[in-house]
Amino acid sequence: MAIPYSTSNAAGFAIGTVYTPQTSGYAQDVSGLGAPVPVGTLATATDGSVFVMVLIGTGGVTGDGYVLNIDEDFGAIMLAQANDLYGDKVGVARLPTGVAAVAGDYLWAQVYGTCDSIRCEQDALANARLAATTDAGQVDDAGAAGTLYIRGLTLTAARGGTDGLAPGWLDYPMIETVPNVT
Repeated sequence: MAIPYSTSNAAGFAIGTVYTPQTSGYAQDVSGLGAPVPVGTLATATDGSVFVMVLIGTGGVTGDGYVLNIDEDFGAIMLAQANDLYGDKVGVARLPTGVAAVAGDYLWAQVYGTCDSIRCEQDALANARLAATTDAGQVDDAGAAGTLYIRGLTLTAARGGTDGLAPGWLDYPMIETVPNVT
């Protein structure tokens, strides 16, 4: 199943595409041209959601919906408790079913709007504070003492009894030190 997004940008970026840099060293090899725009470029989809171009780092991205830690240079790795640094940006990888990205690939990460696929732990609650887990790319509401939470990322439906995808909402999420409590 293809990602149902297309951008309103005149360039017509294909959200859900993994861009792999050229590796042959020959100028005529156009099979892998790399990112179509510089990392950090924002694109607005026709549904109003916003995506940012990122460069995938160590470990790659396993598939659609995995939550990413995005550093100040727009390098992205799957979010985990071991790399959830205060102030880092957070996004959600949007990939076609069955597609993964490896270190050095470029892709669009969603940072704003309704998101139908956010990777989370079993029994993750809707409308609760979310945090990184020990499982790379997954979030959960059951944070340990001293947990850094993610401001701006909310599940809109609870996840069932297995790890997997749940719908949610993104509002330019980032890692913060205190729970997002009103």
